[in-house]
Amino acid sequence: MNIAHFIGSLHVGGAENQVALLANGFSGKGYECHVIVMHSAAGYDKDLTPAVNLYNLDYRTRYAPLGLYRLYKYLKTNRIEILHCHMYHAIVKAAIIARIAGVRVVVTSEHGKNPWKKWYHHLAEKYLVNPFVNKRVAVSEDIRQIRIHNDGVKPSNIIVMPNSVNTNVKLSDNAHEIVNIGTLGRLVDAKDFPVLIKAVKILVEEKYKISLTIAGEGDQRSVLEGLIDRTGMGDYIKLPGIQPATEFLESIDMFVMSSKREGVPVSLLEAMAHGLPIVTTNVGGIPEVVSDGKEALLCEPGDPALLARVMRRIIDNKSLRIELGNAARTKVVEHYSESSVAEQWEGLYRDLLVGNG
Repeated sequence: MNIAHFIGSLHVGGAENQVALLANGFSGKGYECHVIVMHSAAGYDKDLTPAVNLYNLDYRTRYAPLGLYRLYKYLKTNRIEILHCHMYHAIVKAAIIARIAGVRVVVTSEHGKNPWKKWYHHLAEKYLVNPFVNKRVAVSEDIRQIRIHNDGVKPSNIIVMPNSVNTNVKLSDNAHEIVNIGTLGRLVDAKDFPVLIKAVKILVEEKYKISLTIAGEGDQRSVLEGLIDRTGMGDYIKLPGIQPATEFLESIDMFVMSSKREGVPVSLLEAMAHGLPIVTTNVGGIPEVVSDGKEALLCEPGDPALLARVMRRIIDNKSLRIELGNAARTKVVEHYSESSVAEQWEGLYRDLLVGNG
C-alpha cells in the first residue's frame, strides 16, 4: 500500500506532528509512505524516518497550474493509492487532482475549527472537495459538527478519530513543589495567553514562588511582550520561542492552557503523556479528552481570577496533582498512543480501499 500525506504548511496547530507520527508508524509496518509539503520543508526531515519519502511541492499561487501539475505527476509516478490530506489548503488543491492521477482513496484530517473561512472557502468545500473525498476525519466531535453545518459535509461522511501522541517519555514527579508552570502553543489570539499572564500575576502578588514559560511563536508576540512589561512580570514570565516539546515538558511542573478556541490540542495530549498536572479551559474538543477533577482541572475561558484560583488548587495540593497526573497518563496511553490510533487509521484505510476496489 502506497500512502501519501499532503500538508499545506508546517506549524499548523500540531498537524505536522501528526503527519510524522502516522508516516513513521506506517513505514515501520512495511508500507511505502510519502509526505508532500506545499512549501519549504526545512528541518522537517529530522522528524521523519529515512524510510519516509519527503517531497516539497514548492507551490506558489502565482504559478498554481505548475504546482498542481507537480502534485499530479508525483501521485501518478509513485502510484499513490491513498492520499491523506491535512487541513483546508491541502485538500482543496488535491481533491480533484488526486482523482485525475488515479488515486483510489482520498481522506482528509480536520484538525481545526477554521473560523477564518469566508463564504468562498465554504463554497470550495461543498463543490470542489466534498464530491471527491471518500472520508473526512475530525479530531473532535466539536469540529465534526462545524464541518457538517458550515461546509455541507454529510454526517455519514465524517467520523471522529483522535490525535495520537508519543507516550514513551519521561514522567513528571508530581510530589515536588510546583515552581515551573508552562504551556505550548502558537502565540495567537485563540490561545488567549493574556489571561494566563494575568493569572500568574495574581499568584505572584500572592507570594507564590512560581514562573511561567510560554513556548511558541506567532503574531501576538509583541502584544504579549508589551503586557509582560506593563504588568512588571518580566522576571517571572518568559517567551523563549519554539521549543522541542519533549524537553520542554520535562522541564516544567504544571501545564496550563488558557485557550478560548481549540480542537484537540496535541500539546494537551503530550502533557498528559508526561503525567503532568493540567489546568485547561473547557472549550472545543478539550472536554472530550479530559474530565474535570479526573484527568485535569477545567475552567471557563476569559477569566484570569478564575484561572488563578484553579491553578492554586493544584499548587497547594500535592495529592491532587499526583492523582490528576496519574489519571491523565493512564488515559492517554489507553486511548491516544501512537499504536492505538495507528490501528484505527489502518482499519479505515483498508475498509476504504475495499469499498473502492
